[in-house]
Formats: sequence, C-alpha cells, structure tokens
Amino acid sequence: MKKLFFFVLWAVVFVLPAKVTLSKAVVSAWTISRGLDSQKLEEEAASIAGLTALRQKYFSVFFNGSYRYTSDKVEVKISDFPFPISADIPPGTVVLSAPNDNFDLKMSLVQPLYSGGCLSNAVKIEAIRGLAEKDLTRLKKIELAGKVKSSYFNYLLFCKKRDSLNFLLSNLNLHLQKMENLYTEELVKKSDLLETRAKADEIKLSVMDLEQLIAAEAVHFDSLCSYDPQDVDSQPVTKNESFDSAREYFLAGHPLLKSLDERTRIIQIQKKSISGAYLPQLSAFAELHYGRPGQNFFKDQWTFYVQGGLSVTMPVFNWNKGGRDKSLADIAGRKLENQRADFIRESEKNLRQLFLYKENLEKKLVLLDNLSANAAEDIRLKEELYEENQIDHTDLLAAMTNQERYLSNREELFTQMEMLKVNIDTLIGKCEEEE
Repeated sequence: MKKLFFFVLWAVVFVLPAKVTLSKAVVSAWTISRGLDSQKLEEEAASIAGLTALRQKYFSVFFNGSYRYTSDKVEVKISDFPFPISADIPPGTVVLSAPNDNFDLKMSLVQPLYSGGCLSNAVKIEAIRGLAEKDLTRLKKIELAGKVKSSYFNYLLFCKKRDSLNFLLSNLNLHLQKMENLYTEELVKKSDLLETRAKADEIKLSVMDLEQLIAAEAVHFDSLCSYDPQDVDSQPVTKNESFDSAREYFLAGHPLLKSLDERTRIIQIQKKSISGAYLPQLSAFAELHYGRPGQNFFKDQWTFYVQGGLSVTMPVFNWNKGGRDKSLADIAGRKLENQRADFIRESEKNLRQLFLYKENLEKKLVLLDNLSANAAEDIRLKEELYEENQIDHTDLLAAMTNQERYLSNREELFTQMEMLKVNIDTLIGKCEEEE
C-alpha cells in the first residue's frame, strides 16, 4: 500500500505543470527575442569595428603587380657624350637603349608614425560606440521585461474579474434555487424569479467575454516568453519608492540617457579628428621589388631591389571642408541635446502621472475596504427585510451586485498596483532580472 501511494505521488508530480517565476519568464523572453538578438549583433559589430580601428595603428603589408608599355624609351647615343669615343662610330649610333615593356612585382610595408591623433581618436570612437550599443541592448531588455510583466498582470487582472463574477454567479444560483422553491410555494412573485435568472444570464455573458480576453492575453504572453501564464507564479514585491528617488535613479542610470551621453562624446572626439586631419600625416614604408628591367633601365632582365623611406602628407587647401565638417558635428551635437532634454521632460511628466495614479489607488484601496465591509452587512439586512416583504427583490439583487463589484475592484486594485510598479520600473530604466 505504501509503495502504491509513493508511485501515485510521483505520477501527480510529473502530471502537474511546474511553476516558474515571472523573472524566469522574462529571461526566457530575452532568449527568444529576435529584436534583442539583432541589437546584440549591433554590439558585436561595434566590437569588431573597434578592433579594426586599433589595427589601423599597426603596419600593413600590400602586394602590387604592374605592367607598363611605353612607346618612347630611354636611349643613349654617341652624340650625347661630351667627349669623342671613337672615330669609327657614326654620330647617330645608339649605344644604350631601355626596353619598351616594364614589369614590376612589389611587396610593400607601411607603418603609420603620426596621424595628428586621427587613428587614436578612431579607436576611442569605436570603444564609446560599443558602450552606447550596450546601453541600447540593456534598454531593449528592460522594455521587453516590461512587456512580459504587463502581459502577465493583464492576464491576472482578467482572471480575477472572471473569478469575482463566478463567485457572484454561484451566489445568484443559490439565490435562484431559493427563489424557485419560494415560487413553487407561491411565496414570491414570478417577476422576482425572472429578474434573478436574467441577472445570472448577464453575468454569464460577462464571464464569456472575460474568457475571450484571458485566452487572447495567454496567447500574447506565450508569444513573448514561450510560457503559459497559468504556469507562472509571481510573488508581489512591496516597494515604497518615492518620486524623488525614482527620478534620481532615472537621471543617473537610464540606458537611453547614457547612450545619448556616449554619442555626444563621440561627436566631440570626431571634431578633434577633423582638426587632426589638417596636421602632417607621417608614415614609413619599405618595399621589396622584383621587376624587369628594375632600377637599371638599360639592363633588360629580372632583378630584385629594395626601396624605403618616409612619406609626409598634409592638406593645404580644400575649400574649408574641415570647417563645414565641424559645423555638421555641432549640429548633430545640438540635436542630441534636444533629444535628451525632450526625453527627460516627457519621462518626468509620465513619472509624475504614474505616482499620482499610485496615490489614487492607495486611497481607493482604503475606501473599498470600507465599502466591502458595509456591503456585506447591507446584504444581511436586506435579506431579512426581503423575507419580511419590506423591500423589493431588486434591492436585494442590487446589494449582492454591489458587494461583488467592491470585492472585484479591491482585487483588481492589487493587480493594478503591480502593473503600476512595472510601468514605473520600465520608465526609470530598472530591471530586477539584471541585478
């Protein structure tokens, strides 16, 4: 008997779905999100670009091959000599002649020595760009976490409304049975019985609508994180965060603000690179050639030779291109400042509205506690009055409906407060799953 009980217990464990936390559902959404994966690819691309910029400071090796044909060529005639060579050679005789065809294979090494800070600034720009992409990745994770949590609490809200209506429906069914028995004994009017049946049917219609909303929200939640919301167990977290502390957290750590700050730094470094491009650009080079005729024009054969030296370039006149580039950079910087200011102003407005809504919900909760207690007492009194034929049946139904509405609103308030916390965290850029 004990063995049978043990196996039945294990079977129940495997049949029942395992509960998962809401945080695990959020992490699952991060894993399957293609949009988040694309943003991570942007982060990876920035890292590769940073490595490329760093390698630009190192030497580079190039191979080059060329063929050249010239219709004219270098020739040395007897008449070119300032002194007589031989009396037997006619004056127009060609002594030395270069070939018309030239072949050259070259392996060259180039090492930048000084670039006016352009190469170093390029490394800094890509490093900062990588930080900006990381901030955007974190922003997408926070937004996705907010979507998952909001969907779950919407689902929970619909379920609580449905459960409240089902509870009222069960009470009405009991009341309906009582009405049918009293009607059989001709103690109540038929209109009272019909009113109760109509009220029960109205509630059934509302339950059907809520079932549709619950099913749709379950599909939405599953598409976000591949979990059924029924399998999620969320423990409410009490937070007494004030508006000032939330605003301070937002200004100090919101990913979008940090990303905008990083992009502003990039523009400042770009302006330095523009100025550095007008300084001398110095590089050393070394070349190994294998060509025909090589350096000796008059020796028509393949030979190796080496070249090396320094190369200096510096722009002298380009119609003030640098000034225009700096002006464009200043415009981009001002646009970022405007975007940052607009985002802060809009976010602070939304944050104030959320905290006003939170204060309103807390006040409503106190009132609903009182209303629920009063409604329960009201039903008890009206049941006695109705049995004594002192009030109409509709008054009793109204009292029962009011109690259900107060209880339902009270349960909905708790869920709305959880949703409010999610909205506040998403707005200020906070995500507990990252901690």
